[in-house]
Parts: sequence; structure tokens; C-alpha cells
Amino acid sequence: MDALTPARAAGEPKRCYPRHGVHGRLVDGIGRLIIGEGLAAGAVLPREIELMDEFGSSRAAVREAIKVLAAKGLVETRQRRGTRVRALDEWNLLDPDVLAWCAASGPTPVLMAQMVELRCLIEPNAARLAAERRTAAELEALEAAHAAMAAAFPEPVAYSQADLDFHRALFRACGNPFIDRLGAIVAVVLEGGFHLRDGVSVPGEAGLVAHGRVLAAIRDRDAAAAEAAMLTVIEVARREVAPAEGGPG
Repeated sequence: MDALTPARAAGEPKRCYPRHGVHGRLVDGIGRLIIGEGLAAGAVLPREIELMDEFGSSRAAVREAIKVLAAKGLVETRQRRGTRVRALDEWNLLDPDVLAWCAASGPTPVLMAQMVELRCLIEPNAARLAAERRTAAELEALEAAHAAMAAAFPEPVAYSQADLDFHRALFRACGNPFIDRLGAIVAVVLEGGFHLRDGVSVPGEAGLVAHGRVLAAIRDRDAAAAEAAMLTVIEVARREVAPAEGGPG
């Protein structure tokens, strides 16, 4: 197996940038090199010829991949100075690929705490809107996803996929395409949590119960209850990830 075709471990976050084709795999490979290796701001990437050798790609493919990574805020290229890694505060951290690479590299407790804050900012309000606006078909999708969670419990891979389906259905039920796009970002954060919990005794029953309360509130069109229940879902997930981070259990 070469550097362009790493195995996808169970629970590893999916990427939004297409992996098929040399170009997509090259973007993913260099992105992982930057984030997975923890290259410091200002670090110079290997020269084009070295990247061509490492990834078995053409010069044109390497240059196109660098352009994509520059658009994500990870690198900058200047004549006679090479391609350098930009500072973390210049990265597009809401880009699903950047989030996925951070999660796959084993995010720090600080980064995971920041991701939890992001969820707290977005998801409870999304649950409130879903309770107010959901259609019968959208409620049916939420019910199906929760039923799949219950059926898969406690098998981690199938449960995690059903969990993602639940959250994506909830964002779609908000009836706002901009908020729905935020749901795609939250999904990558969730997958990062699943990746961290790999090998730990998960999922916990508390998470299934908490999701059930979100569903019940949305079914009843109780916006305040849906918001509160979603906060509980996030708190349960935070507690489950804490042991994997090395924090208090």
C-alpha cells in the first residue's frame, strides 16, 4: 500500500475532498503531512521534486494540490522561498477537510474542547428550529435514524453512522440551506469524536437516551425542550471522549 492509498480505519473521519484520482489523493496526502506531522508555522514543505517522488505524481499535480491547500489557508507559496505552512489562526478550520485531518491526527484536548464549544453554539439552536419547522417527512427521517441507532447499539461503527444520520437529518429539518451546510461541518466534528473513542467502550446508553429526548421534543414541536435535550447530547459526548483524551473519565 503506497502513500496515496492509506487504509481507512473504522471510525476515521471521512473527507469532503474527493479521494478518487491522483489529484484528490495528493491533496489528502499533503494535507495529512502538514497536520498529521504537526509541522510548525513557517516550516517549509518538501520541494516539488521530493513531493513528486514521495507521492508518485507529476509536477503539475503537485502544484494543483498546493493551490487547493493554499485556498484552505494551510500554506502559502512565494518565489525563491518555497511553500511554507501558515499559522493555525490562518487555517480555514471550518473546512471539512481541515477538520477531518485534525481529527485523524489525534486532536489535542484543547482542540476537542473548542469543537465542543462549536457544537454548543450551533446544534441546540438547530434543534430548536427543527422542532418549530420540521415536516412530517423530516420527522420520519429523524425517527428512522434513531431507530437505526437503537438497532445498532452497542456496535460502534454502525451506531456512529446512524448517529451521524440523525444529526444530518436534524439540520435538514431546520429548513435553511445555510444551516444545513453547518450540519456538514458538525458531522466532521462528530466523526472526530468517534475516531478518538475507537477502542473505548462506546457507545454509551446515555447517548442513545439523550438522542431519544431530542427526537421526542422535535416530534412534540417543543422548541425549548429540543434545545435543552441537544445540550445534554453534547455533554454526554464530551464525557465519553474525555477518557480517550487522557482527561478525567
